[in-house]
Amino acid sequence: MKGDIYLIRGDLIKAEKEYEKLLEEEEQAAHLWSKSCLATLYLLQGRFENSEDQAKQGIELAEKLAEDGWKSGFHLSLGYLYLRSGNPKEALKEFDEARSTAIKIENITTQIRAIHLKGLSHLEMKSVDEAQKTADELEKFIENWINNKLMRYYYHLMGMIELERDNITKAVEYFEKAISLLSYQRRVNHDRHALFYDSLALVYYKMRNLEKAQEQYERISQLTTGRLIYGDIYAKSYCMLGKVFEEKGWKGKAIEHYEKFLGLWKDADPGIAELEDAKKRLAGLKNVS
Repeated sequence: MKGDIYLIRGDLIKAEKEYEKLLEEEEQAAHLWSKSCLATLYLLQGRFENSEDQAKQGIELAEKLAEDGWKSGFHLSLGYLYLRSGNPKEALKEFDEARSTAIKIENITTQIRAIHLKGLSHLEMKSVDEAQKTADELEKFIENWINNKLMRYYYHLMGMIELERDNITKAVEYFEKAISLLSYQRRVNHDRHALFYDSLALVYYKMRNLEKAQEQYERISQLTTGRLIYGDIYAKSYCMLGKVFEEKGWKGKAIEHYEKFLGLWKDADPGIAELEDAKKRLAGLKNVS
């Protein structure tokens, strides 16, 4: 799809125009693609409210067309938005909806992703025991399936659980296991590399291992299809690289990466913590003689 090519190249204006063109087609399936792609684009830009609107419209259209595959996907997208916006309770509802719909059409991968994201929601609510129960359920579910590479979702969730428990070494081990099971980037709207690299980068940053944190955040910034689903993580990788370079005393590199992040989020919803922090840090660096 031409819009995806523009998105990967960073031409967001042309990408948006291409996605909007899909709404002019008579085939309703094209409209579902449009809603999905626009939701992804707006997530990258920090336009969470616009992304939420597209996901909700996608759910309504999918219900009208009896497209349960699309419906479960939109529920996942909406749940992820709620999770990233600090509303894990609403996220849980969406992930349950995604899973129940996926069960009807026997979509195993979507069920696994819904369980995985449900575990992350429990962690966001500081319910470590519930997250562990979800991880145990996820492990058993994947063990009964033929694609063992999907165990990366279990390892990632366990890494997040161990991180919450301050078991840093175990967290790193789980994240590295998860990353080792990633496939090559090749499928638009299917690759999810950014989420896995981001967690490992965060651990290294918390450990004050700036070299390894930089390495992982740069991996995210260099992704192609592997960063489209999690565009917010891709954008924030530049903000985190700005912090890393700032702490390393590399003022020019820090400014460059904060400006890249703020360029991607120039139309972002106001009041987002990362956005306001980056603005203050950039202003501070520019005011230093």
